[in-house]
Amino acid sequence: MRWPLTRAQGFFLILALAIGSGSAGGSQPQSLEMDLSPHGLIRWDRGGEPSLLVRPRRGDGWLSLAARYSGVSSTAQAINQANPRIRRPMTDRRVRIPLELLRADLREQCVKGLFPIDRRVENGMEHWILDPFGEHTESWEWLAAVFAKPGTAPGDLKAANPHVEGAEPKRALPVLIPDRYLLAVFQSWPLSVSTQTPTPIVQSEPIPRLVAVGTRLRSEPGDVSGALSFGVDDQGGFAQYRLRRGEALYSAVVVRFTGQLHASQVNATAREIARRSGIKDVTDIPVGFRVRIPIDLVLPEFLPMDHARRIAWEREKKELAGFLEVVRATDLSGVHVILDAGHGGRDTGAVVGGVWESTYAYDILCRVKENLTRHTRATVWTTIKDRSREYTIPDRDRLRQDRDQFLLTYPEHTLQESTSGVHMRWYLANDIILDRIPKNVPRSKVVFVSIHADSLHASVRGSMVYVPSRYLRRQTYQAKGRGMNKHQEYREHPRVQFSSTFSAKAEASSRHLAGAIIESLKRNDIPVHPNKPIRDRVRRGRDTYVPAVLRYSLAQNAVLVECSNMANADDRANLTDQKWREAFSLALVEGIASAFNGR
Repeated sequence: MRWPLTRAQGFFLILALAIGSGSAGGSQPQSLEMDLSPHGLIRWDRGGEPSLLVRPRRGDGWLSLAARYSGVSSTAQAINQANPRIRRPMTDRRVRIPLELLRADLREQCVKGLFPIDRRVENGMEHWILDPFGEHTESWEWLAAVFAKPGTAPGDLKAANPHVEGAEPKRALPVLIPDRYLLAVFQSWPLSVSTQTPTPIVQSEPIPRLVAVGTRLRSEPGDVSGALSFGVDDQGGFAQYRLRRGEALYSAVVVRFTGQLHASQVNATAREIARRSGIKDVTDIPVGFRVRIPIDLVLPEFLPMDHARRIAWEREKKELAGFLEVVRATDLSGVHVILDAGHGGRDTGAVVGGVWESTYAYDILCRVKENLTRHTRATVWTTIKDRSREYTIPDRDRLRQDRDQFLLTYPEHTLQESTSGVHMRWYLANDIILDRIPKNVPRSKVVFVSIHADSLHASVRGSMVYVPSRYLRRQTYQAKGRGMNKHQEYREHPRVQFSSTFSAKAEASSRHLAGAIIESLKRNDIPVHPNKPIRDRVRRGRDTYVPAVLRYSLAQNAVLVECSNMANADDRANLTDQKWREAFSLALVEGIASAFNGR
């Protein structure tokens, strides 16, 4: 059974705990595999331990294989013993190299793939026991062989983890490999943004298990998954939901449980769920029908408490709280706010019913700018300007739509090409932060707000706010685009760099700001998306990403505000009503201010 490794989710992170409890009646895989090109294939068989399967080259013997994959020829006999059915290496038969025998760099790659939530902490390495087959294959002896220096006794690791009860580690628990035992390759990992040592996970009630009984589900006591139950069929793990009266597959299941919003992806996911559930017509599903959602599409907050992705999600929430830096600034005194409106020029953004996203997002920017200036002491910057209307606010509902917006770079960027236009926005915003805002202004008093109006599935309604996930940011990045080098902002700071600490602070501060904005919108009767109005990534099918203006922003408070869903008729009607745009702008300003005055 082969599970593909995704960028953000190792295949064990997705399904290690979901492949079953060992109960009768459920078919479980006998092995799990993951590609580690160009070196080979990682394989973990039931009853065994993970190994790298490699293809020998012509003329290879045990010594040459040992030297290539272990870095020393002294492991040749051990590799030979790990392959009892192979007398000598041959090019047409894969050879098994146990994980603990791999040289340091290959061992590190395998560990990162197999155990993607492992991390360095202040006094060692935190390793989470995934134990995919529930057979205690991650023993103290094996952990010592994989993670620890030669000569480390299994008992040394056991003694360092007094919270682990029993003879061997238990799945879904973290263990600590102390620095005094840890291999050098793992000691070189950057320190996690949280430096707390692992603590035992205490369950106040029985943990639900995923039990497959034929094609039907059996619920077990202690189910904490809410509206979902879970199981495994011949296609893998799934979550099951019983439709209620008046609920549609799109909004009640796809949007709610998978986080999909864009029309094409919502429709594609609905079709995938329908096929998995045996539904022929998604518009005619009986009340009470049980639909099956592939478990890798389910948001972590809906997974059982003992699922690895849920464990990681809960832990990340707790970590982030420690990085929140709440700054007090009455009337935004001393705060610098950089305003951006999405798209512009030749790039109109979404177009629905003849309404251009770029035109109405820019109008809201102008209103936010005026209200910030009128009602607060903030210093306001903008990234974009309309040549014909500048920052005036027309007294009309429907606006004249043109393509004469430009970015305030030097020389100005006329927004003739969308890719360079996106990148030059954050280059300009970062240039403002680095070179124009006084050096004595802390990053905690810098706010970046990008204003948009999305086009999503028509069932979605209301405002949302995106913040930058610390896990989807690169440590360093330089954009490439036609004509970008002619702009001073690009030449002065072509490469952006982020420390893990800044990324954590930025996500925490941005979430705090986003929460204040959402609460203000609600207080002012602005429709808000009912399912996760604050998001740290955009989901497109199984892919996730952070919009570039947030991903590469040096502002500690950075948000992208989706005012409304233009594909929803009610939202679009609001957007073309100047009274609503003014009310939205005032609520947005109130939200920014409340984030800095403790409200």
